Amino acid sequence: MKQKSTQGQISSLIRLLTDRDEFVRNQVQDKLVELGEDALPFLEIATRGEDESLRIQAHWVINNILPKKLGEKFRLLAHRGLGKDIDLEAGMMLVMEFGYPDSDPNECCKKLDDLAQKLSKVLVPNSEPTEIVDAFTHFLFQEIGFKGNKENYHDPDNSFINKVLENKIGLPITLSALCVLLAKRLHLPIVGVGMPGHYIAKYSLPKESIYFDPFHQGRLLTKNECIQIVQKLGYPFEEHFLSQATQRETLIRMLNNLIQVYKNSNEIKKAEALAKYIKILLNPSKNQSSKKAL
Repeated sequence: MKQKSTQGQISSLIRLLTDRDEFVRNQVQDKLVELGEDALPFLEIATRGEDESLRIQAHWVINNILPKKLGEKFRLLAHRGLGKDIDLEAGMMLVMEFGYPDSDPNECCKKLDDLAQKLSKVLVPNSEPTEIVDAFTHFLFQEIGFKGNKENYHDPDNSFINKVLENKIGLPITLSALCVLLAKRLHLPIVGVGMPGHYIAKYSLPKESIYFDPFHQGRLLTKNECIQIVQKLGYPFEEHFLSQATQRETLIRMLNNLIQVYKNSNEIKKAEALAKYIKILLNPSKNQSSKKAL
C-alpha cells in the first residue's frame, strides 16, 4: 500500500513540474531530488513523453539526482577504505559514471582484463625488471598506441577511463593509472608517482626503482630526469615526490583535475559536485554525520 502511495505521489509531483507557478515548480523539483532514486524510473518515462516542457524539467531533475546518488557510492568506497587505501579501479569507475551515467563498469573492466591478457603474452617469465618495463611500455604505447593528449589536454574525456580506453589518449595521471590497473592484474609492482605538476609511474624495487612516463609513450626516466621535471615546473625537489602515491591521493587528484576543467568551461555545478566527493573521500564519517544532522 505504501509503495503505491509513494508511486502516486511521485506521479503527481512530476505532473506539477510544468505548473505555471515558478514557486510550485521549484518546490516540486526539490522534493523529487530529495526522493532520489525512487523517482528516477518515473522521471525517465517523462523524458520520453510528448510534452517537451516536461521532458526538459524531468531531465533537469535527473541531472540533479544522479550526483547525489553517486555521492553515496563515493561514501561507500571511502568507508571500505577506512584505515587502509581505497580501491582505485572502483573509484575510477565512479568518476566515469559521473561523466557517462549510462556507461557499463563491467564492460570497462572486461576491456582492462582483455588488455592484461594480451600483455601477459608478451611478458617473458623471470625476466629482469628492465626487460619487463620495456615489454610493458612497448606493448601499451607502441603496439596498442596509448599516448598523452597534448593537443586537447583539458578535454574532460581525458579523465574518464572508458574514454581513455576507447580513444587511447589521456592525461599523465589516467595513463599512469591504466598502467597500475593492468599491473595489478599481472601481479607486477608498478605504482603511481604523484610528482607535483606531472604524474608518472614506476616499477617499484627495494633499491633503484625504474621510472617511466606514460604521457610521453612510456619513455624511461632516470631519477635526475624526474628531479629536472619537478624543478622545471617551478617546485623545489623533495625526496618524497618520488614515493608511491596512495590510491586515495590519486583519485582525489583526478577529481581535482576535472574540477579545474569544469571551472574553466564555467560548468560550476559539476565542479561543486566533484568537490563534495573529495570531501567524502577525505572524511566519509564526518559527511555522513552532517547528512544525519540535516
